[in-house]
Amino acid sequence: MTEALNQATAQHIAALAVAGLKPTKVEKTHHVVVPNGYNRVDLTAEVEKAEAAPYRKKGTVVLGDVPSFLTYAKDQGAEKTGYIYADVDSRTLTAVFNDAKAGPGWRDHKATFKAELTPEATKWLSSNTVQMDQTTFATFIEDNFADLQGEDAANLLTVATTIQATSGINFSAAKRLQDGQTQLVYNETIDATAGASGEFKIPKTFTLGLRLFKNGDGFKLTARLKYRLHSASVKFWFELERHEQAIEAAFKEYVAKVTAESGYTVLTGKA
Repeated sequence: MTEALNQATAQHIAALAVAGLKPTKVEKTHHVVVPNGYNRVDLTAEVEKAEAAPYRKKGTVVLGDVPSFLTYAKDQGAEKTGYIYADVDSRTLTAVFNDAKAGPGWRDHKATFKAELTPEATKWLSSNTVQMDQTTFATFIEDNFADLQGEDAANLLTVATTIQATSGINFSAAKRLQDGQTQLVYNETIDATAGASGEFKIPKTFTLGLRLFKNGDGFKLTARLKYRLHSASVKFWFELERHEQAIEAAFKEYVAKVTAESGYTVLTGKA
């Protein structure tokens, strides 16, 4: 009798041990109870890896244009739980799909789009207010002539090619004309004793037609052409008018489009 009781007790203890070591699922978490002196082990992450799909969405997707950003945001169907943040300073749109809009959120499922400047816009912006000698200025205008717009573009190219084609040129005077343009008077030294004089007009302003952002639309920028006569030579440079406002306006067009088409609440600020 005692032997049978001891056997039953041993089986009961063994059953308890097996039950204690059996993983238990609580909602979407997995646990196992081990004897005293051991640590509780959370198997959730390992079990999740064996599933066909993760338990929830997380991670950050980087999109290359606004239409792709809108498509991805709509596919998540998170308008009731997420926000889109528009950061004007960094020109970035960030969608946080599991945000705290309808209660606590993990805020780790995101999509971002950054409005990056085009190479041509970067080239003009980096050369803004930079003084150039005659040859450097002429080369710059010729290399970037495709970005110039309007009648003044042709005049500016004429100025550039005239300067570049003329050797031994000395500028002697400049005067402002009634139409706002400037007339430069120069003397071309042909040999040691003889020379030829001439003059040409340079426009006061010229217009650029640029795509400010990659995969974006074109914008018009106005530039003021500046010059300085010094020791019979001339330095040229240009000053872009309100280019910071143009860049901000171009980004705000993206924000307006996302606000109108995404279905999400769009906030100004950092995510």
